[in-house]
Amino acid sequence: MGDLLAQPRMRLYFLGNTLSTIGDYALWLAAGVWVKELTGSTSRAGLCMLCLIAGTLLSPLTGVVVDRVRRKPLLMATNAATCLLVLSLTQVHHAGQVWLIYTVMFLYGLSSDITSSAMSALLPTMVPEEQLGSANGLSQSLTQGQRLITPAIGLGLLAAYGGGAVAVLDAASFAAGLVCWALIKVDDPKPARTEQSWRAETTAGFRFLARTPVLRQLTTALVLGLFVMGLFETLGLAVATVGLHHAPTWAGVIVTAMGVTGILGGLLAGPAINRLGPGRLTAMGMALLSVSAVAMAVPSDVVVVAAALVFGLGLPFLIVGSMTAVQLNTPGELMGRVAGADGFLITLGQSVGIASGSALIAFLPYRDLAYGAAVLLALAAGYLVTRPEQRQQAEADSSSEAGAPEPVSSMA
Repeated sequence: MGDLLAQPRMRLYFLGNTLSTIGDYALWLAAGVWVKELTGSTSRAGLCMLCLIAGTLLSPLTGVVVDRVRRKPLLMATNAATCLLVLSLTQVHHAGQVWLIYTVMFLYGLSSDITSSAMSALLPTMVPEEQLGSANGLSQSLTQGQRLITPAIGLGLLAAYGGGAVAVLDAASFAAGLVCWALIKVDDPKPARTEQSWRAETTAGFRFLARTPVLRQLTTALVLGLFVMGLFETLGLAVATVGLHHAPTWAGVIVTAMGVTGILGGLLAGPAINRLGPGRLTAMGMALLSVSAVAMAVPSDVVVVAAALVFGLGLPFLIVGSMTAVQLNTPGELMGRVAGADGFLITLGQSVGIASGSALIAFLPYRDLAYGAAVLLALAAGYLVTRPEQRQQAEADSSSEAGAPEPVSSMA
């Protein structure tokens, strides 16, 4: 970790990413509450997140853009455009203007797609291969830490000064990210022209995932895992209210506990990935989430908080392992489209999980939902652990780190 932070451009990378993410989470959280205040409608407030998700589901298309232009200028242009976009929210003052919030959230999803794909493509050019896991782990640790403070920042600004103040904060975070990327030097050659059709380019990421065993297996397990994560959106509230007989706000205790160990999980993910490989680290994360799901069903404050701590520790393992696997096993010219396809499938799985959890909780006891989630996560973890390609990937990483020739990959 110290080697990463000793590099000036990596310090700028983490600083820009951290500041931008603080603005993101502050606005995303405040937007729904803002719409609720303006309209009095809970259902209309929920449309904010739906619009954001709808934007992110266009990631296969934005992935093509990421692979067809230089990534650093694209990142800077996206930051600048999104900065101006969110500033338009300062003009929202009454219920008749809520449509503007929905529009901004949808376009925000597109912006987020471009940013995440471009950064996934640029990071492998900024650090040695053996440091990719540590870089992703530190990013995840910072992200988990931000979740401990952004609710207070976003909702505090909304309560004190209105939604326009949150928009100004978010715009400032994008401006900060723009400055950081302007100062970062990175190898970012102009992509070669292609004669492929638009349809072929858009589906290239999916086809690469399908024909690459390591990534196909990881994506299959991850879609199942993120489906279960969607169930947890409903499960957490049911645990607090039905299981523990607390007010709904007690769910904040669960989220805070997850955030605390999430910081630790991100820091541990880097060293762990070099020993286990991306696939088995992802499997370990899923196994920890499975244990957490079982414990969530116990009607005890102490046990549920302990389960949340385990959940927070395992989540970065899952994210860092899968993200690093994509970066290690994807050619640079395909990175945007593969990251876009992977993101689409994962977001779709999580969205279906959220919808399923909301429907199932109406007629299933929350404990049954928790046990079902634990079984699915355990199956996904077991599937990854038993795949020989995931073990070969770990052996290849270990050999590469030791300076030995890297084995020929089994991917075709």
